[in-house]
Amino acid sequence: MVEFPSIAAAALPWLSVAQMREVDRLTVEEFGIALEQMMENAGRSLAVLARRLLGGDARAGRVLVIAGSGGNGGGGMVGARHLVVAGADLEVRLGVPSERLAPVPWRQYAALGAMGVPVDFRPEEPLPDASLVIDAALGYSERGAPEGEIARLVRALPEAPVLALDVPSGLELETGVLHEPHVFARATLTLALPKQALRQGGARDAVGDLYLADISVPLPVYQRLGLDYESPFARGPIVRID
Repeated sequence: MVEFPSIAAAALPWLSVAQMREVDRLTVEEFGIALEQMMENAGRSLAVLARRLLGGDARAGRVLVIAGSGGNGGGGMVGARHLVVAGADLEVRLGVPSERLAPVPWRQYAALGAMGVPVDFRPEEPLPDASLVIDAALGYSERGAPEGEIARLVRALPEAPVLALDVPSGLELETGVLHEPHVFARATLTLALPKQALRQGGARDAVGDLYLADISVPLPVYQRLGLDYESPFARGPIVRID
């Protein structure tokens, strides 16, 4: 089974939501690294960690992905694509109709459809059993409690370990509030740098084991924000935060 390097939480800067938004903006607008490139990096690492949670073999059990309309959902669908290529039995449930997906996530949706992967918006339909659930419904910009179909999906998740992408759905990173309903993750793979609310109060139980993935943010981006940053990814694109 793949083992990941670890890093002490105190060795990393922990970002506010406002800082993470600026990291994304600078990376895309001033350094020319497209959102789709960062999404691909996130999804590839998500698939690697998912494989580990399946015992090291993507074929070891059925995977259910719940995906929202934005970048978090797109990263989840990238991860789904990599897992299917690796032989996984996988289904994606959307939290919104496909026409409401943002343009970049929609391209991931279209790719999965072309591959014959079940990727659907099925309001009120029961969720299938799964060996692993990937929560890619809501990202770091989430405000308030999950609503509508996403809230139903969160409440209806099967009894299986959950791997959350960036943040467990229901945890509002801007305020640190853990709303109802929310996901209890076995592990969370956060992106670029950890966000402050992931280590606050009751959030730790919802976050589970915390991992960090490299999405190719250039060092000068962090320097522009005045952060004391040294890359934790010298030994690989995923590290565990202790």
